[in-house]
Amino acid sequence: MPEDEEDSDSDEEKKEWPSPVDVIDDLYDEYGSSVISHAGGAIGAAAGVAVGGPVGAVAGSIVGKKTVGKMMNKDGPIFSENAPKAVGAYPHARRVGNLIFISGIGPRHPETNEIVGDAIKDENGNPIDYDIKAQTKQVIENIKSILEEVDLSLSNVVDCLCFLVDMDRDFQGFNEIYGEYFSEIMAARTTVAVTALPTPIAVELKVIAKC
Repeated sequence: MPEDEEDSDSDEEKKEWPSPVDVIDDLYDEYGSSVISHAGGAIGAAAGVAVGGPVGAVAGSIVGKKTVGKMMNKDGPIFSENAPKAVGAYPHARRVGNLIFISGIGPRHPETNEIVGDAIKDENGNPIDYDIKAQTKQVIENIKSILEEVDLSLSNVVDCLCFLVDMDRDFQGFNEIYGEYFSEIMAARTTVAVTALPTPIAVELKVIAKC
């Protein structure tokens, strides 16, 4: 074997490749804590290139997931593609220490953005006979989706603040569906009546979960 090729192989063996943990730290510093989970694939590919060498291909397949997990375990905003888009400058949730603070969530479908169970009024302000049970169910399903972004579930919820625009009409139906999800979890709850919500919906929940 030519001497220069032998030296090249020797140099390759001696080269110190960065560890996956180091790559995760570098990626976190670059991308920050605001991340959507499907970005894991792209991050994994970047990590595989960065690690390189004989472990690059393997590292790339696992670093993406670990990077996303690490980012989601950091304090900061949390976003989910499986929840309806926010109607203002706020994230779906924010992590502070071992607590997840979920922004007020309504009953819009995450894919169509339509209000499940119908709006409470039309564009002219005329009342519509909406379905409070369908709205409540979608609200809670949206909360589940947000919690799943950080590998949590409704069982991690410790406090619920619930808003109804028509307490007399809707409390019984709301309470029935709420009980289907939370009767065993037994999170603390406060339910209040409000004159209106930012969009024509009947119910909104804001919750706190503990990791």
